[in-house]
Amino acid sequence: MKNWIGLLAVALLALVTTMTTRAEVVREENPYILLEKVAKNTFERIEQDREKINEDLDHLRVIIRQELLPYVDNVYAAKRVLGRNLKDTTEEQRQEFYTVFRDYLIATYGRAFTRYDEDKHKVEFADPRRFDGNSRMVEVKTQLIEDGREPIRIEFKMRYDDDDKLWKAYDMVVEGVSLLSSKQAEISSVIRSRGIDGTIELLREKANEPMQPYEDGAGDLKTGNSSS
Repeated sequence: MKNWIGLLAVALLALVTTMTTRAEVVREENPYILLEKVAKNTFERIEQDREKINEDLDHLRVIIRQELLPYVDNVYAAKRVLGRNLKDTTEEQRQEFYTVFRDYLIATYGRAFTRYDEDKHKVEFADPRRFDGNSRMVEVKTQLIEDGREPIRIEFKMRYDDDDKLWKAYDMVVEGVSLLSSKQAEISSVIRSRGIDGTIELLREKANEPMQPYEDGAGDLKTGNSSS
């Protein structure tokens, strides 16, 4: 599986924060239907703004913030990414980490979307009748389809946010690989070598890199200077 395909899919997840939206948040009690509506809105927005994207790739950041972020359980996901390191951080460090991690992922997923072609790619969703109506955590199965390739199996892990009264995604599993777990391992490695403050600075550096067409490994933390 091409790495960019996984990143394109995870762009639907976008483990980030804030709720800057151009339209009302989609309210839907069935997470299967919600996810399909959000994906449809996002891909339609990309097609609609294709000219702006071609002129300035940074416009993808705007689309990600406006179309995806309201449906992301960023705090839960960020805590999972920090894992055992969470207890060794101050409140100030945690809040700063959440912010730069958000911006880093926006940049990462923006690069992935530079490879998206609305004429070639589509997502198929599982039957919404599979939702029993009582669960508060679900896995929504989907497939990313591209002509001439085998479908990519994707499972979105979602939980119901009682405060916002909204289903939100916190992880995605691509062909059996949890992207949240992968990111946790990557972040943990950087924290061991640079500490939490050094990790925050590296995330900020990567987040502020100019948006460029996707290349395998571009923007990965492992490509940064790991010296403390």
